[in-house]
Amino acid sequence: MSAPLYSPGAADAGDLDTRTVGRQALLSRLVQRFGTASTDGSRPHTLLVGPRGSGKTHTVRVALHRTLGSHAEDVLPLIIPEDALAIGNYGDLLVELLRTHDPTAKNLRRDVVALERAILDIADGRMVLAVIENLDRVFDAIGEAGQGSLRAWVETSTAVTIFATTPALFPGVSSRTLPWYGSFIIEELGDLDTAEGAQLIARAAHDRGDDELAGYAISPDGLYRLGEVAATAGGTPRLWRLVAEVADRDSLCAVTPVITALLDRLSPLYQQRLWQLPAGEQRLVVEIARGDGPRTVSDLAAAVGVSSQTASAALGRLVTARWVVATKSDAGDRRATWYDLTEPLVRHVVRYREGRWTP
Repeated sequence: MSAPLYSPGAADAGDLDTRTVGRQALLSRLVQRFGTASTDGSRPHTLLVGPRGSGKTHTVRVALHRTLGSHAEDVLPLIIPEDALAIGNYGDLLVELLRTHDPTAKNLRRDVVALERAILDIADGRMVLAVIENLDRVFDAIGEAGQGSLRAWVETSTAVTIFATTPALFPGVSSRTLPWYGSFIIEELGDLDTAEGAQLIARAAHDRGDDELAGYAISPDGLYRLGEVAATAGGTPRLWRLVAEVADRDSLCAVTPVITALLDRLSPLYQQRLWQLPAGEQRLVVEIARGDGPRTVSDLAAAVGVSSQTASAALGRLVTARWVVATKSDAGDRRATWYDLTEPLVRHVVRYREGRWTP
């Protein structure tokens, strides 16, 4: 049986470990880092940064699984799952960390000192490895005061190490004025290359009994075709897993049927993400997607009917959220900034939904 595509947190960690492709160097660093910290008293807070589908939850689960395999007696893992919805303040954060070990913790919600003490009592000298997915959302929920309280507790207790994830860097960890600035070791999760993607596809194909696809994916011609898919869709682990679900040997050989199937599967997901953007930012993303390449602020402002100042501010927010990337031209006016989509797939999805996509 294959691992869940959108909820790796629901899978067995050992099974995820056996299915891991392309993250071995990172996993070795993480396991050594946390293993060493559990015995020498260092507290290397670590933040995994990567877009949706890049394998953050998978990597967290496997790193934790391997760390506990060698240092179970020295580490107490406290895990807040991906998309936790019950956190509104610092007390809620502590309650969620405690829930799996003490269901009565909710009764102490307003007594954060008692909650902090309860966690340390359960740890009983072990390093507390607090696993927090989507740290950007959690920090936004608890506010600057809650972030300060968390930082104070971590520093005074000397027992807590934070292991967190986020889709992109955010002010809570990058702003000099906020409590956690400069506190995390940043680990970026990049795409898998075509050969690594082929391994994922071959494994998934074997799981469902499609040995023809499994063999073709790792052949020279299959790798060439997968390179064409990656040029359009990118190379996140989730994308490669989706290719394995929608492809057979003949469709992969033709390439276009696979890309069309991917766009059809992903369109609702990307449309929902676009709907979550403020209207002004949504219009800018769609306008960039309708073009064939990078655009300047003045060009985009004119196209959507706003001032250059308004467009510039909105594009700055989109850069921070990793919807778009800003670059300077190597030739011509170096004062001009050009904006394009961070994920090329967004351009294809927008055009596909508008009926204008062509291979």
